[in-house]
Amino acid sequence: MSLPDKIRAIVLTCDRYHVITRHMIYHYDRLWPNHPFVFHIPYQEVGGTDTKRIKYFPSPPDIKGTVLHLLAEIDDEEWIYWCVDDKYPIQLPTDKVASLISHAMRSPHIDGLLFRWSFVLQMQGNIEQPMVHSSPSQN
Repeated sequence: MSLPDKIRAIVLTCDRYHVITRHMIYHYDRLWPNHPFVFHIPYQEVGGTDTKRIKYFPSPPDIKGTVLHLLAEIDDEEWIYWCVDDKYPIQLPTDKVASLISHAMRSPHIDGLLFRWSFVLQMQGNIEQPMVHSSPSQN
């Protein structure tokens, strides 16, 4: 299954955490060198140099204003990947993830994906396997 060439990855961050943001992007690049994400990074005073995979956007200091600003030019039906800069993968089954994203983007009945990091719960014995939910009603 093929993925689109690019998926906007909106990073929820601010200037003071850009070092953490770069660390998060490093992990995606390391684990999935051909990932489809173009990271959209908001900044208030200190931006950076745009690359093929990283775009900096001047944004208001408040989170609501930042999110609305980053979404302003995006079509309502476009898929985006929400990134929180202090959450990043340490392992990534890239073939499975790519297949799942591709399937979800082609399916008219799927509005989004949420990858849950269940490692801690597995280690504590609280769950045996990661759970997959297709709708909120199944939670």
